[in-house]
Amino acid sequence: MSLWGYYQPEEPIMEIGTKGVSSYSWGDQELNFIRCSDCGCITHYETKPGQPNPVVAINFGLERSKVSKVPVRYFNGAEML
Repeated sequence: MSLWGYYQPEEPIMEIGTKGVSSYSWGDQELNFIRCSDCGCITHYETKPGQPNPVVAINFGLERSKVSKVPVRYFNGAEML
């Protein structure tokens, strides 16, 4: 199960490890997927500049124990289409 936190671009503060990150984009080219340069895991993704409704989505699945007390809101994304 995925566990993502969604924020406005100015809200989160990201701490990048010593190995850094790399990014890629594919498909409709609206998102940048950022991954750890060491292990390759997706840490977060963000809308590219100029996209409506800018967002940063953080992959909390990488640190489940640290976010275990954060309230979770379940939703059916298919209903939003």
